[in-house]
Amino acid sequence: MEESTSRAEESHDASNVINNSDINVAAALRAQYAIVTPQISRRRHKKPTREEVEEPLIDNTKVLPLHSKKTERLQKRQHRKIQKAANAPADLTLTDLPSETLTEVFRWLRVADVFRMSRTCHTMMDLMLHHEKVISKDIISRRYWTLYRCFPLPVSFQNVPEEFHSGLLSEKRQELLNIHRKSYHQHIQMIDPREVCTCMTCVFAWNNLCLLIDLHHWQHNLANREPIPMIPRGTHPEWNQELLMKNAEIVRLAMRRPLYYAAILEQHLSTITGTILRFSKWKKKGAKAQPRLYNMTDQDVDAGTDEFLESKGPPSYDFPYHRDNYYSLEAYLPNRKFGADGRWHYYALPPTQHERDLEWVRSTLVSAVPPEQRRAQAMANLKDHNVRWSQYLERAQQTQA
Repeated sequence: MEESTSRAEESHDASNVINNSDINVAAALRAQYAIVTPQISRRRHKKPTREEVEEPLIDNTKVLPLHSKKTERLQKRQHRKIQKAANAPADLTLTDLPSETLTEVFRWLRVADVFRMSRTCHTMMDLMLHHEKVISKDIISRRYWTLYRCFPLPVSFQNVPEEFHSGLLSEKRQELLNIHRKSYHQHIQMIDPREVCTCMTCVFAWNNLCLLIDLHHWQHNLANREPIPMIPRGTHPEWNQELLMKNAEIVRLAMRRPLYYAAILEQHLSTITGTILRFSKWKKKGAKAQPRLYNMTDQDVDAGTDEFLESKGPPSYDFPYHRDNYYSLEAYLPNRKFGADGRWHYYALPPTQHERDLEWVRSTLVSAVPPEQRRAQAMANLKDHNVRWSQYLERAQQTQA
């Protein structure tokens, strides 16, 4: 038993010696050599894309030629359609017509329709502006010949010969016109002697045209039986001043643009027809039916002309000096009288009456003005004209901008 234990101890000691020797050898080897362990890269390799792997595709497909009776019929039909479209004339518009034809079309229209057509395109606007005098003259002669003779245009002060300027602007002449400034100041803008000729013919023409525009403005109140706002004596409300300035500006525009003058006549014809129809509807109970004024018919209203005004009717001698006169005013047609021969005679036709008034001014006022005062007034008129012209150009540039 003791022998076996001793042997086991010897074997254990021997194994320990061997192990110690191995450890010493390994330590010696570590001291002589350095063991390097390679580091594994964590970066992943990029996979190639599909475009890089695959070869580019080349489209070698071709249209297969179709050979059949049906395809040949379709091709022939398409070819005929293309040839027909190529040989067909282009679509013509109204602007492709000759200017003479378009001008003739304008002559048969109403003034409101002419303005509407001119706003469609620049071509129509240029055509209307270029032939405005001819178009307006033909429209007036066909539709408003009676109104044209009743309401002549005033003459611009620039178109009056210089030999009459000193007499028209003299203090004595302006004092004679005070009656027209004080009586109608509530519904008519006072005339400017440096813009409009102040002979009696032009003064009446200015007042009449301003009256027509103001009368047309209040037709809605008259048709609906709404009272016209009254202005106390000595007051000048802002709304009325703006209305008078607007009416006067329209008259000044009509003096430069004949088509606007025709528009004023057209509005007054509409005022007359509407008033006559309104008076014929509002009858008293038990009153007998009477014919309309100037024997106006529905066909006359639809025609849009003033030919029916040549019939017999009451003359217009009194000027409506106040808006209260609008209620009983049926048709205002001054400057004419009905003769014994059964026709209307007009006595304010330009330019004869205007020239007579200027001759009267020269004979009574110009000779009384000294030459030095005439020269000074002429220079002042020229300076004032230049200032007004520059202001007009500035306003035109502002409106265009």
